[in-house]
Amino acid sequence: MKTKLFTLLLVVAASVGTMFAWDYEQVLIGDLFYNLDATNQTAQVTYQLEWNNNNYMGLTSANIPASVEDYNSVAYSVTSIGERAFEGCRGLTSVTIPNSVTSIGISAFRDCTGLTSVTIPNSVTSIGEGAFYNCSGLPVENNLRYADTYLVEAVNKTLSSYTIKEGTKWIGEDAFNDFSGLTSVTIPNSVTSIGDYAFYNCRGLTSVTAPAILFNDAFDIFVLKNLEMPSQIKQLTINGGELTEEGFDRIHASYRKLETIDLSAVENTEISDEAFKGCYNLKTLRLPAGLTQIGYMATAECVNLESVVIPASVEEIGDRAFEDCRSLQSITFGGANPAPGRFNAPAASASQLRRIGNWAFYNAHELQNLEIPEGVTEIGDGAFYGCTYLEEMVLPSSVQSIGDNCFALCAKLTKITCNAVTPPTIQAKTFYDVKRQIPVYVPDEAVSAYEDDTYWQEFDIQGQSEVPQGIDNTPFPSGEGRGEARKLLRDGQIFILRGEKVYTLTGAEVK
Repeated sequence: MKTKLFTLLLVVAASVGTMFAWDYEQVLIGDLFYNLDATNQTAQVTYQLEWNNNNYMGLTSANIPASVEDYNSVAYSVTSIGERAFEGCRGLTSVTIPNSVTSIGISAFRDCTGLTSVTIPNSVTSIGEGAFYNCSGLPVENNLRYADTYLVEAVNKTLSSYTIKEGTKWIGEDAFNDFSGLTSVTIPNSVTSIGDYAFYNCRGLTSVTAPAILFNDAFDIFVLKNLEMPSQIKQLTINGGELTEEGFDRIHASYRKLETIDLSAVENTEISDEAFKGCYNLKTLRLPAGLTQIGYMATAECVNLESVVIPASVEEIGDRAFEDCRSLQSITFGGANPAPGRFNAPAASASQLRRIGNWAFYNAHELQNLEIPEGVTEIGDGAFYGCTYLEEMVLPSSVQSIGDNCFALCAKLTKITCNAVTPPTIQAKTFYDVKRQIPVYVPDEAVSAYEDDTYWQEFDIQGQSEVPQGIDNTPFPSGEGRGEARKLLRDGQIFILRGEKVYTLTGAEVK
């Protein structure tokens, strides 16, 4: 059935005369009313003009077509379901929406309490607030009520943890409103939008897994609508997408509480300047697998960060990137996260790293072993200044310059291995307060070059063929007698027990 309603527009033509044309604002086609846009030839499903006398009250199912024709047989593509189109249709049980529809309006199915089935196509990119509000007949899965890919509401306020099912595209307004016992929520990467007040008053929420897009421009429910969020979050995982500057800023709002940040699935190639600066409770940080650059002061002043894995793709660590990370015990270049521990010595792996910036690891007090990966050509000023527990260090054959004060105050260094044939350029204070009697092992053919260098010659330069290979050859400081030595296994490493003292295999005393 096609019924012409209302509007008659008068169109004055050119000098040939006057003509009339009909423009339909609303027509009834089949069981449904439509607003027709003659210019774009699109149609919107709507309510009857006097919507409070809605003719849909007796409708039990709605199979919305992809296109309709007006009384002149002109085809219109159905692209939207308008505001309040089916509001209050309590007898409506099922709705099928075609792929031509891209938006569902505000309160479109509000109070359709009998609705049990809705098919929402992937073409829909916008769903208005309250579109399925109080649709109590929709199916419940894992204590969450769904309208196809739309999460309408959580129905059990006593649960503490929710994992929203994969494939969900939208989370409706008020979905988790006032869930005071909610502590953990996992939002899949498929979600692109969250409605107003969806997590309002979830003051116990401390663990969040969510895609980057929600932090970039749609996560206002964690920022604007509840002043306690996200400042309370302790564990955060971004499970996909790329963070913008705004996204990093929103994450940083939890700087007082954050303990774990997992960005391993994020697509970013750079970490923003000061992205996690001052997150003083942060202990675990997993960086994006495809990262190429770590920005200025990106994780500075994270005083409880215990270990960091620099992905193999990283080409530059920016100035002051890990400054004042005083609890940092291990740095792994291109490897897996090592178990934290004072005596853990992670091995370097394949790496694209070329530069370590100025003061990059300043005051990393707890760092004990360091192996700079092959490919690094420049280590900046003060890069490892104040690493007071550093005992052993390996420099790659590629290194060309080491900045002023780079290893200043590393007074516990007992051994340096430098694989560069050409002595890297160093400054007068590069090794300030480092004992000059410790051995520096260099390629055999480069011994004379190091001995002729103004600053390197201050050390005990030895060829790498002279590196002690066993316990019997282990050097000990201060001319101590060798005496009887016994092996000691501690934290998976072999140490030497001589008298009442414990030494590493290089002769460094373990306090």
